Order: sequence, then structure tokens, then C-alpha cells
Amino acid sequence: AMVVGPPGTGKSIFASSFPTPGYVFDLSKGIITYRGLDFDYDQFPISPEGWVLFERKFLEEKKRVEAGELATVILDDTTGWMDIAMERALQLDPKRSATGGPIWNVHYMMVRNLLEGKMRQLINFNCNLVIIAHMDVVKDEDTGAVLEVRPMLTGQLSVRAPGYFNEVYYTSTRKTGDTISWLIQTVPIGFKNARSRLSGKARLLPDFIPNSYQDLVKHLKIKKATQKTI
Repeated sequence: AMVVGPPGTGKSIFASSFPTPGYVFDLSKGIITYRGLDFDYDQFPISPEGWVLFERKFLEEKKRVEAGELATVILDDTTGWMDIAMERALQLDPKRSATGGPIWNVHYMMVRNLLEGKMRQLINFNCNLVIIAHMDVVKDEDTGAVLEVRPMLTGQLSVRAPGYFNEVYYTSTRKTGDTISWLIQTVPIGFKNARSRLSGKARLLPDFIPNSYQDLVKHLKIKKATQKTI
């Protein structure tokens, strides 16, 4: 699953409810959410060395998945992932813009290629996989009108990456009286292009579910148990 949403809407809480033992690529220093649960983790400095460490840990965790030692792998989150990939790109290519920063058609393209290559490998992990992304709201510069809502990723990867995943969920909160509910959106509504291949045309999942793995599985089991075949 790719889980997309603004800060504070329960993305990491949802990921932390998945089966364990698990591993977290903690790229934004948010591991406190997983405290007390059976998750190993590593943190990565925003530097070229951070990307090298990520690649090394990637290979180590891939071996653990292949050995059946991990039920879930989580990448939390793509914003921090882009930061360390950019540091690696700036190290690999010494060119700079007129202001001394990255060049769009050089360094950002390198970042996209670094992330896309690793993402394609991650989706082949034989375990639960959750990639967490902040939500990017694209607006018209003149009118302020919202044009689209998408995962915060570099360039066309924000459009292409969701297609790699069976599940694309958007997180949100809802307040009823004094009660706040944290929810997962499973269908496209408005600008949020959530979808669920598990739910399919039969709509096995409600449009919104509580943000936990247990509720996700419960709804699937209840719906499947009541379906009849011909």
C-alpha cells in the first residue's frame, strides 16, 4: 500500500498496526509512533552517506524478507527519502544552478531515477509493504484553485508511483462532537485518487474505514463471507 495524507492524519499509526515482526526505514525521524511494537528500524542522515546506508540496509532487509523473518516492511516517508537521494545526486554530479543549488533536468531527474529504481524493487518484497507519503496539493498560481492532489514525490513519479501499488489510501480525520476519528479513504473522492484492488468492483471495502490493519482485514473477511458464487 501507498498511504498518502497531510501531517497528523494517522499515516504512521496505520502502518504501525500491520503484522510484526517488521522493519521501518525511518527517513523522517518519526519512529516514536512504533515505540513498544516489534519493529526494527534504522535512521538515515541527510547526506550522501545517508543514501549509501539506505542501500546497504535495503539489501540486508531484502535478505530477511526472503528468509521469512519479516511480515511487514515500512518506508516512512518519501519526503525524507527524496532529501537523502538529492544529497546523493549532488555528490554524483558536481554541476550547480546559478544560485548554487540543484539543476532541475540533472539532479531532480537523478533523484527520480534513484527512487523509482528502489521502489520497483520494494514492491517485489514478499511481505506487507507500506510506503508513506505526504500529500501535495497543486494549485493554480493565479487563482489559487486546486488542480490536483497527489503524493509528494519528484516530478512525474508522483503520478506514476501510485500505479505500482495494489492499494493507495488517503488518510484524514473527522470530528463528530468532541470525538475525532482517524480514517482511511479507499475510493477516489474529489481530488484524492485513492483506490483498492482488494476491494475491486464488488466494493468489498467501505469508502472510509478506521485506520488500522485489523479493521481493513475485518471488512474484507465480513464481505467475502457474505458473497455468493454462481
